[in-house]
Amino acid sequence: MGSCPKNMLNGPCGGYRDTQCEVSGECVWVKLYASLHDHIKRYEVFTKVNLRPYFKLKDYYPPSRRALSKFMRLLNKGNVLIYEVFSQPTNQDLPNILNTLSRLSAYVDVFAIVDSPMGLKTYDQLTLGLLTKTLGDSDVMINIASRNKSVEELTKYLITSLNCDIRNLLIVTGDWPRNTAGTYFELDSTQLTYLCRLISDLGFDYSGRQVNLGSRPAHIGVTANQYSNYLELEVLRCVRKLRAGAEFVVTQPIYNTSRFRQFVTSLKSYSQDVHVVAAYAVIDSVRRLETLTTLGINLNSSERERITHLLRANDVITANEFLFMKTLEDVKDLSSSFYISTYGKRELALELLSRIRGCMKNL
Repeated sequence: MGSCPKNMLNGPCGGYRDTQCEVSGECVWVKLYASLHDHIKRYEVFTKVNLRPYFKLKDYYPPSRRALSKFMRLLNKGNVLIYEVFSQPTNQDLPNILNTLSRLSAYVDVFAIVDSPMGLKTYDQLTLGLLTKTLGDSDVMINIASRNKSVEELTKYLITSLNCDIRNLLIVTGDWPRNTAGTYFELDSTQLTYLCRLISDLGFDYSGRQVNLGSRPAHIGVTANQYSNYLELEVLRCVRKLRAGAEFVVTQPIYNTSRFRQFVTSLKSYSQDVHVVAAYAVIDSVRRLETLTTLGINLNSSERERITHLLRANDVITANEFLFMKTLEDVKDLSSSFYISTYGKRELALELLSRIRGCMKNL
């Protein structure tokens, strides 16, 4: 799709809203999807894994396999608590971050280190991941975005991560940054997922060169937006990534649980074995609550009234404990594993995660 501003080969990125591209104009992939009225044709177009010409190995079909990391073993059993580590070097001291993460490890199964969300500068996720691995028994997952990285740089990063025994990877294309100068996307998340499986499974990079890793398979996750107005398109995007080698899917934060149920049920009709991790992002202010509406995330009137009252009373913990418990009760038959974000507010996380951990233990 030469007219895609992000140069995506494998359908839309996660940045489209309704029919609109996050960069400019209409999303060309959504436009193509809407023009195809036959389900079989849509399936063929949007689940095929497309690769750049320089990929020499194009016919590898990554198999499913046994769990080789603590995270995947727990995910197979269900009831995993993942905490998103979002750290900006401009206003946070690294030793203090690590100290707080050490305290959080009493409640957290996996720390997910993000890669510059919304284009913001963060600590290098591999470096922070290695430091976090020393803090306790919690496993580590690092987020890898393809934004502003060449295929050669991504290859080196994947090889280094696996050689450092970081096996859990959350692959994304990457948000369009506010400062767009020099922004480019050589690979999308589907191609990056496929590249990772080539390296970790077969020991070959995109050009067919052998890399010496020994036996270090990676467990790869991808993301999905269950609030898309084109739910079938979002499901097919996930099916394509699963074909490329992904093993689990992390959704957008779930407050509208009926939409989450529709998405998971539809996805599992294509791939029964896929693990779906439900994201939950803290609502820490009335303004944040109002912002959810612009993202298509709606609460019913009684829930909104109760949470608004608690937030205005500065009782953020109780408001979110109430909402999380309701969410957990609504979706526990489909997913009892959660990816929690507090937008980098780790002191808030200390109190909230202790309560969330208790809720999950009572399942």
